[in-house]
Amino acid sequence: MTRRTSNILLAIGIVMLALWIPRVFTWYVNDLQGSTYLALIHLPIIPISLAIGGYLTYLGIKGRRATRRTA
Repeated sequence: MTRRTSNILLAIGIVMLALWIPRVFTWYVNDLQGSTYLALIHLPIIPISLAIGGYLTYLGIKGRRATRRTA
């Protein structure tokens, strides 16, 4: 993996986490206490998106560390 690819993965992962972590609180305040239907629709989307964002961040950090050793 190149350093550029690692940087892109890291950036996408950080953006996903930055967008979805506040969404958890919004989900709790608005959806969960309002409409049960909306809460059930968003429930699987939130952990999946957080897991993807965390994994992309992990891959980006791991790739950056690997390119630092070979460079």
